[in-house]
Amino acid sequence: MNIGARTLKTSLAVAISVYLCVLLNVGPPLFAAATAVICMQQSVGKGLRNGLEQIIVNTLSALVAIALGLVIPIEYLSMAIATIVMILLCTKLLRAPNQVVLAVMAAILILSSPHDQFISQSASRFLAILIGLTVANIINFTIAPPQYSKLLVEKLSNLNLFTEQAFVDSVNRYLHLTTVPESENIKNQAEFNRLLEEAEELFNLFNYTVNVSIISKKGNKDVAERLLYKEYIKYNQGLWQRSQDLLFLAEERRARRQKANEPPISSEFQNIFEMLLNVVFNATSYNLELRKKIKGEEAIIYPEPHVWSKLNEMLNKWQGKTPSDSFYVHAWLEVSVITYNIRWFAKESTRLLSMEV
Repeated sequence: MNIGARTLKTSLAVAISVYLCVLLNVGPPLFAAATAVICMQQSVGKGLRNGLEQIIVNTLSALVAIALGLVIPIEYLSMAIATIVMILLCTKLLRAPNQVVLAVMAAILILSSPHDQFISQSASRFLAILIGLTVANIINFTIAPPQYSKLLVEKLSNLNLFTEQAFVDSVNRYLHLTTVPESENIKNQAEFNRLLEEAEELFNLFNYTVNVSIISKKGNKDVAERLLYKEYIKYNQGLWQRSQDLLFLAEERRARRQKANEPPISSEFQNIFEMLLNVVFNATSYNLELRKKIKGEEAIIYPEPHVWSKLNEMLNKWQGKTPSDSFYVHAWLEVSVITYNIRWFAKESTRLLSMEV
């Protein structure tokens, strides 16, 4: 059975908090231990950012609890009012909903002080809570901070492999008139949503860490990586959305051809298909290099592709040999839309490749 770093850090925070309370004759030490457990965060940056919030929240909790304890000596009533007040303060005024549990707990622990020694006991309990809070944040910051950058890069790579395959499949389905079963569509959408959600969550955790490392020598590099990762997530979202748009066009083309009794595909149109497939191949090559860059590997930077000039010449030849009815007008429009999306894939990947890190 493996014991993770977070488990060990939590146990260490509890032990040190209790020891300091005993050493300083502050307590009960149980309050410091409970606070240390609650305050232990998932990320270094998040823990530091929340540190100031936690101090403010605990100070307000102590003031609210002491005021209510002096005015309303009925314990269950003062605790109920303190709970309402702290929830409203955290969610409405401080905009720190993640601190609600800590705030309410601190107020209740202070209000449970004996009435004959209420002021002294409240102060002692507040100090115990503050000790647990401080110890947890210091340990979280200094001992085995999570490496969210590595986890994020791995997740971004998985996301990109999925969206790239989805885009290539959608182009092939348009060109070869194949459809996607609804069950497969639903499954793919769910998988994309899962990968995107996990990538965004890891990016947020990495972002918290970057906010801390700005003060270090590595700060500038981390900030540049943050911008690249943020753009990369948007890039994959765009790639997925375009793959879905192309699937819609594929179905439109299939229905349009069925309605027209499946007319033969001209050699000019076949040439356009081949050109589009070549551009898709180039775009996937650019995307591969971009994925290398995300992983921190050496990547080749390609120039932006020029697609429209080649397509314009082919369309002119094709248009000169086809009737000017709605069937072919729709086909020209579809080819233009598909070319635009493939061109976006290639150009956006080269743009991100040129970003400096």
